[in-house]
Amino acid sequence: MSTLTRPVCIVGTGYVGMACTLGLADLGWRIHGYDILPERVERLRRGIPPYREPGIAESLREHIDAERIHFFTDMESAARDAQVVIVAVGTPAREDGSADLNALWKAIEQLSLVRFATWPTIVIRSTVPPGTCDALAANVETWADLIYAPEFLREGSAVRDFLNPDRIIVGAEHPAVGVGYVQLLEQLQKPVVFTSRCNAELIKSCSNAFLALKISFANEVANMCDALGATSDDVLRGIGYDQRIGSEFLRPGIGFGGPCFEKDVKSMAHVAGQYGLGRELFSATLRVNDAQPHRILKILEGELTTLADTTIGIWGLAFKAGTDDIRDSLALRIVEELGRRGARMIVYDPAVPLAPLPLGSRLVHSALAATHADALMVLTEWPEFARIDPLAYAANLSRRIVVDGRNVLDPSRVAAAGLTYRGVGRWERATPEPLQLASGLT
Repeated sequence: MSTLTRPVCIVGTGYVGMACTLGLADLGWRIHGYDILPERVERLRRGIPPYREPGIAESLREHIDAERIHFFTDMESAARDAQVVIVAVGTPAREDGSADLNALWKAIEQLSLVRFATWPTIVIRSTVPPGTCDALAANVETWADLIYAPEFLREGSAVRDFLNPDRIIVGAEHPAVGVGYVQLLEQLQKPVVFTSRCNAELIKSCSNAFLALKISFANEVANMCDALGATSDDVLRGIGYDQRIGSEFLRPGIGFGGPCFEKDVKSMAHVAGQYGLGRELFSATLRVNDAQPHRILKILEGELTTLADTTIGIWGLAFKAGTDDIRDSLALRIVEELGRRGARMIVYDPAVPLAPLPLGSRLVHSALAATHADALMVLTEWPEFARIDPLAYAANLSRRIVVDGRNVLDPSRVAAAGLTYRGVGRWERATPEPLQLASGLT
């Protein structure tokens, strides 16, 4: 354990803020969490996390009971005794693709009014465009040190990712400024990269942009496989074995959604445009992603001939498995488009109890209840969907069609149940004599 004894203040209790809060508490630090929303703070004090992730509710209650974590609605009380203040507020995308930094600037303004007991280090962990922290420095460095330490967390496994990073990036004017922050994480024994603030911002944004590019590439390959009668599973697996490329994120589907990838690629394209630089790859990545949901709808429409007056079962609304987050979910965009084309939906997601749906559509409480429809679409890669025997729902699908927008189901099992399977870059027609459901299965 380091010699630092003061509490760590964390500003913002969203995904990044809560991962930092619980991760640092797991490492033994005392945490002061601050949020501008009194109702959220009240729920946190009662041990109720603001989002779904395996294990975080139990971890939160454990740390609160041990008095390692305290939550505040007053910035002065939360921050004054801290030596390190981590800022993890939202930076959503505007219509033009630029990042909305209002919450970040407001947090810095509030912190500038705090009567700190010691000279603090302000650590920005919000995702920001390159150059942001250097611009902030003029407002900060008369009362604190400022560093940029990007996060590389995935929703659904944010705390685990916090405690198991590939690397720790510290962007600072001088490396010594970042030592206090690195000491918080020294138990992790991970590589530390000291660099400039602008470099650190680019590492974060360009990492996400490259992962988004791999997803769009995988979808272009899968669409080509569809046209040529090839199988995307084999093609992409063969590509991914090349160590220069790797298999991670070479998984086709409905595209990337959620609050990070699309926002970050748009931000990088916006910044490139501001500097008169080429942004063809960023723009192409977004174009492919925007088109992919329509590609999935085209597959379904090709099987049904028309979407008007059909009933479509939907498995999944969250933008990815492991979370209840539907922000910028491509699944929700597909559902909205189905509604515009005259379809009704019966929708199930194990983590989403409420969602805006088109008129005539409804949420149900089980996966099988959602299959009483003309066809079934899988839009989130929840593992439980793959465990359901297709024979349990085959008779419920009047048109006997399954469109797997996440390639999560086993095509041969679906076809053996007498259903036509259409995935992304893979398909299989119904077996002439479907198997019978094993006794006792539902």
